[in-house]
Amino acid sequence: MKWLFIFIFFFCSYSLFSQNQRTANEFNQQGMANKLYDASFVEKKPLFVFGEDSAKSFYFNHFKGYDSVLMKCISKGDTAKYIRIYFSFTVDRGGMAYDVKFDRVAATRYAKSELAKTLKYFTGLNKYFNKYLEKMIAEMSLWKPALQYYQPVDCRVHDYLQFWVGINPPAY
Repeated sequence: MKWLFIFIFFFCSYSLFSQNQRTANEFNQQGMANKLYDASFVEKKPLFVFGEDSAKSFYFNHFKGYDSVLMKCISKGDTAKYIRIYFSFTVDRGGMAYDVKFDRVAATRYAKSELAKTLKYFTGLNKYFNKYLEKMIAEMSLWKPALQYYQPVDCRVHDYLQFWVGINPPAY
């Protein structure tokens, strides 16, 4: 009798303890495959094929608007700082990057700081920076797409490129 109760308990609670994973059909039927996800909220983030450091290096080598950013920063007295150009773009299911949007230009004293102060004198230059950022992203190779429920999805990536304005960067 005791074994009968144990058997009935395990039989009834089987669905409670089983892992409920979505299948590819459920994923597509619910319209989740057609949504645009944010990179910080997907199970597996999109990756540049050659690595994160290579993506930063690519940004630095292919962005053609440094001269104007550098001249404006120096003329306003923002030297001995790291200047960051924040932007975002979409990586589709196939790994292509497109739809670049310039966010802001900011300054920080530390290379790995999470906080950066927005430089107000760059407002109104969105078209100028979008032009250079679109050229940069168009030259970029494929990415590994983001995964949600083990399915590739379109994803919005937020990133920045950073450079030092000054004589010698601090050794941290």
